[in-house]
Amino acid sequence: AQKSEIGSLRKALVRKGAKIETAATPAPVAPPAPAPLESKVADQQVQIDAMVAKFDAAQNDAKITKADSARLGMSGARPSFSSADGRFTMAIRAIGQLDTGYYMQSAKANTLAAANGPDLSSGTNFRRVQLGFQGKVFGDWSYFFNYDFGGSGGTETPGHIQSAYIEYDGISNLAVRIGAFAPSAGLEDNTGAADTMFLERNSPSDLARNIAGGDGRTGIGVIYTGDGLYGALTLTGDKVQDSGAFDEQQALLGRLSGLVYSDNDTKLVLSGNGTYVFRVADTAAGPGAARNITLSDPPELTVDNTGTKLVSSGSLNAENVWEWGLESGAQWRSLYGQAGYFAYGVGQRGASAADNFDGWYAQASWVLTGESRDYSRASGAFANPKPSENFSLDGGGWGAWEIAARYSDLDLNDNAGVAGTNLPTGGIRGGDQGITTIGLNWYPNSVLKFELQYQNIVVSRLGAIPATSGHAAITNTSVGQNLDTLALRSQISF
Repeated sequence: AQKSEIGSLRKALVRKGAKIETAATPAPVAPPAPAPLESKVADQQVQIDAMVAKFDAAQNDAKITKADSARLGMSGARPSFSSADGRFTMAIRAIGQLDTGYYMQSAKANTLAAANGPDLSSGTNFRRVQLGFQGKVFGDWSYFFNYDFGGSGGTETPGHIQSAYIEYDGISNLAVRIGAFAPSAGLEDNTGAADTMFLERNSPSDLARNIAGGDGRTGIGVIYTGDGLYGALTLTGDKVQDSGAFDEQQALLGRLSGLVYSDNDTKLVLSGNGTYVFRVADTAAGPGAARNITLSDPPELTVDNTGTKLVSSGSLNAENVWEWGLESGAQWRSLYGQAGYFAYGVGQRGASAADNFDGWYAQASWVLTGESRDYSRASGAFANPKPSENFSLDGGGWGAWEIAARYSDLDLNDNAGVAGTNLPTGGIRGGDQGITTIGLNWYPNSVLKFELQYQNIVVSRLGAIPATSGHAAITNTSVGQNLDTLALRSQISF
């Protein structure tokens, strides 16, 4: 039996590539006296133990070699690399968005001061050109490094870090993240930049996200992603690309949302978020340095290279800033609807009462080709529909087609008074901006997207009549306007 086992082990080691040494044939000698049976058994057992140990070593070497070998994969157009055991991964991610826009303004707009956007610049803007790497190390740790080379328009910082963070994922459904990233600040905010229904997020939610969130925001946060529950709480500072601050802003923001109903045809999400800036950034050293913050947002299109914002609270020397919002999203087959309300407050230093503003939006879409917007458990938000048939002139389909509409209103007036009267003490004439948007989206496949949209923008705002000789300025004139825009986005994302 032992001889048979030795023979089997020899064959197994040969198959593993192990070298089996055999002794040279000795010169004939007189046969020794027969060894006792017990001695033969012991000698053969030593050989068996040695071969078993060698076999185990060969098995371990093979496992290590297999674990260290990299695997190349491709998900859609996204290349990825991983170790055989899946504990180390790296995927290349990219977004490219080229916007072309045309602003149609009336002759009245040409009489406005430069700050009120008399002539917004039509043209093109690489809204985003992002390239990054995302993956995990040692199974429980993940990372994301993403740089944005875009931002040629006046409302963005050209060339900046979009994300650079590490994250611990070793606790079920829970993640701890530190670095620069866009912390969760609402349903629309958590919709990926490549998945938005229109070229830009609506102004009320965009203003809310940028108070203490937005791309490149430094912070440390905790994220929970359950089957139907999403939650996030983040302590944040300034954005990486911010400049001019002495002591960085310090804020806390969070979001809680739930998938309150879900079946094969229907999904309903309710979401709430809040932000509290407990220390506004200092502009200089010393306890008396100004802590200025401005609440403003561009008119949901960023082609204009002047960066003009048609509504703005102006610079406010603030002790604290807060915001809260409620949003809901509902998908039924190929129909999708979403709406939200936001409130904002600024406690100015030395003021007895806070300045209060608000905004709201409602938007809806219908995928004409029958697909539906996908719900993402990882973000607690909805994503682009995936075409059931990719576009191809060679016997393929036409991709997915979607029509969409939205109305948003952002009101940055507080005790603004009425036309014909001076601005009340402590009042702010930031203006009210209402935007109607209609869009047509085409998804040739899961990587490409084209968005055509029309906007009507109505801005109501009281300003100042310039002083004439011997007379003071009278703050009661209208500096609002009514304009239209037409824009096209070409996008690749993987």
